[in-house]
Amino acid sequence: MSEPQELFFDTLLVIHVVAGTAGLTSALLAASNQKGARSHRRIGTAYFWSMLIMGTSVIPVTVVQPDPFLLSIALFSLYMAFAGYRRGRASYRYQPVDRVAAVLMAIVAAMMVGYGGFLVTSGDTLGFALAAFGLLGLGFGIEDSVEARKPLGHVDKVRIHLARMLGGTIAILTAVLVTQGSAFVSEPAAELALWLAPTIFITPLIAAWSIRIKHTRRYRLLPAR
Repeated sequence: MSEPQELFFDTLLVIHVVAGTAGLTSALLAASNQKGARSHRRIGTAYFWSMLIMGTSVIPVTVVQPDPFLLSIALFSLYMAFAGYRRGRASYRYQPVDRVAAVLMAIVAAMMVGYGGFLVTSGDTLGFALAAFGLLGLGFGIEDSVEARKPLGHVDKVRIHLARMLGGTIAILTAVLVTQGSAFVSEPAAELALWLAPTIFITPLIAAWSIRIKHTRRYRLLPAR
């Protein structure tokens, strides 16, 4: 690799890390901020752009140095940010791009599941993590493509918005754990645990929060004291 190329990729890496840090910070702030408040909307916008920059900045690297795993995670996080941001807008109305993006997510997710299975059969335990991301993305993609044209009430928009934003947060946390924690683990099982921990802990949270919103029309995960 030439010096200009190394400089280019080093710059992308810095942008990726900064955007990821901003995305994780804004995700935590948004989750603790009152839904509908002006500050929540501003934080959500910052989260969206951070996720967009984080995802797109890593794609050129996966093209020059092929990495289907990293590319899949980048595409997953981009869709989560896009779908969550779209449903979070008060002025949201269905557009064909919503269904196109959802169908593409479902296709990519199915490929992630298939490739994850291939990695597992080849002895690479990280295939489990890729398959887990794929199953999550497949569920979201199918739901969004099937329900794309249906008029959404405010509660349903909030429910979908929250689930997709938390889905993107899984991707950020996974990236942070792997980049910062991989140096401290050497066993494949421990490395797999780093990849799967955010998915294992946050996916039930998404389900519980979505159910609570749907049945109580309240946006807090836990009842206010």
